[in-house]
Amino acid sequence: MTSPGRDRRINIPNKGKKDQNKGTNFQMSRPEVGRQDRSTKPKPRQGGNRNFNRGNNRRGQGNKPRGLPEDHPLQKAGYARVLDHDVEENVIYALSENPFVLSRLKPKEGITNQMAGNRIWIGKDRSRREVVDTVLGMTSVERLSNAASLDLPLIIQLFVEENAGHFINSFFNKAGPLSLKQHAFELLPGIGGKKAQQMVEIRGRVGFKSLEELNEKCGIDAAELLATRFHQEMSDRDLQPRLVELLLPVKA
Repeated sequence: MTSPGRDRRINIPNKGKKDQNKGTNFQMSRPEVGRQDRSTKPKPRQGGNRNFNRGNNRRGQGNKPRGLPEDHPLQKAGYARVLDHDVEENVIYALSENPFVLSRLKPKEGITNQMAGNRIWIGKDRSRREVVDTVLGMTSVERLSNAASLDLPLIIQLFVEENAGHFINSFFNKAGPLSLKQHAFELLPGIGGKKAQQMVEIRGRVGFKSLEELNEKCGIDAAELLATRFHQEMSDRDLQPRLVELLLPVKA
């Protein structure tokens, strides 16, 4: 999974800028609004003046989407990676980076088809939004198109590779036993107890300095394995422990 092997074009971001954050430790409704008191009848309008504020009238809003609640996960989002652009529905499906949340976005007027892998800003600072007009809300893996579902693990892997320093320091150099019978490395697909012990012995006290060193010494593709685990957790909310929550967000 080190390179996209399909006709579908993936726009791979520049890997020159990698987040080398080293400070993360590996650790294992909106309120209801009451109805207004209508016991007092409103006063009738005077003189037929209709210059009232329609912005506060729900009917006057038409189909304008409402804003997200303050406690919504996407309120914390900044950048996102495009998974699919449904031109007919005029909706972009994307994966926000911090945190990992699948989202539905309404593009601005005149925006052309966005390629899978494009990195776009969806944060609160609207002045930085060049592609997105409105963050519509979240979606799930099951509701993605077939092409987006196939690209999702690759998009996650690109993110892991671009932030290799963070994942080396927060997981591969710090992961320890989860119990007497299981090591945290065994959460990665295909890593059994014997292989996990070998990785611990190779890591030693010094640790790994890069993904390349880790892959060469341990004979694995660490970014692919971690991305696959993230994808599994996004598809199965009951899968525990959740590395996607323990290792994210990546802080600059």
